[in-house]
Amino acid sequence: MLITHRDVIGKAFALLLIAIIAVLVVYLAQRIPPEARPGGRVVNALEADGGRTYSFASVSGEHLEGLGLGYMVPRGVARRGGPVSLSTVRDSGLLMAYSVPPDRLVGAPEGNCVFLPSSPGVDGPRPARMIAHGCREHRKVALTFDTTEVLEPESRVIIETLTALRAPATIFVCGGWCRANPELLRMAIDRGFEIASHSYNHPPFTRLTNAEMEWQLRSTENAVLEIGGAPIAAYFRPPYGDIDARVEQVVCGLGYDIIYWSRDTGDWKPTTIQAQIRDRATVGTRGGDIILMHTNGTYTSQALVEIVNNLRADGFELTTVSGVLQP
Repeated sequence: MLITHRDVIGKAFALLLIAIIAVLVVYLAQRIPPEARPGGRVVNALEADGGRTYSFASVSGEHLEGLGLGYMVPRGVARRGGPVSLSTVRDSGLLMAYSVPPDRLVGAPEGNCVFLPSSPGVDGPRPARMIAHGCREHRKVALTFDTTEVLEPESRVIIETLTALRAPATIFVCGGWCRANPELLRMAIDRGFEIASHSYNHPPFTRLTNAEMEWQLRSTENAVLEIGGAPIAAYFRPPYGDIDARVEQVVCGLGYDIIYWSRDTGDWKPTTIQAQIRDRATVGTRGGDIILMHTNGTYTSQALVEIVNNLRADGFELTTVSGVLQP
């Protein structure tokens, strides 16, 4: 076959063009800050590093990539003129700093960041049981909040206060609350709070039929997904703590763990004052405790700063229900 001089020149030019493009791609990739690069392989950060707490000053994009964690900018953080830096995320006022399954890295005071496990999804029957506390071997506690089923503007103060304190928490929502307070649900999800179920309209479950219990749970699942755009965690807290063996069988059979509590602040009572809420949450606290509060408690938001600060001063790591259930 006759190969002309023109063919040789054409092929050489094509190879040169490919080489130039490859060099440009490598150059641009190196110019992108590590924080802004999409994540590659995702591994369990705890297994990869054996640690749980880092400093924003010491954590870099390279370090996170070394753990297998990709960087993801939280929703709501604006990219002002370029890639978002660690300090921008830390100072953004949002709870969540990194979000990559199976772990989340959240901002905490003094530039620290703590890994949180991802929430389990509703994906099949679970053993019939009621969980009142998590692992006692670690100094971790879970702040949990139950909502009502109605319009509840005071929930905003709880969410804003927790965000300002960089304090993770699990919020047990009613489906009716989600539909009455859609902005607050989206705010809680965007800021990284764990969202679990507290029924749809807060009935005592021992008085419901099996079919009615299923409707309560599925309707709340749908409300969270439709409004918040995220699946609910597979945790259910019965309204009024009302439960029996039948409720356990039905609820767990529908794919939920039943989450009770080990410390009750009693904040739902109008007669409970701020100091009582604080002391019930912090005095004699043990690792693995699940602390019960309410988003509409009369003095809950006022007590929250002291609760968070006192627990941290006593050496407790604040986490979610998923966090305290880890062995």
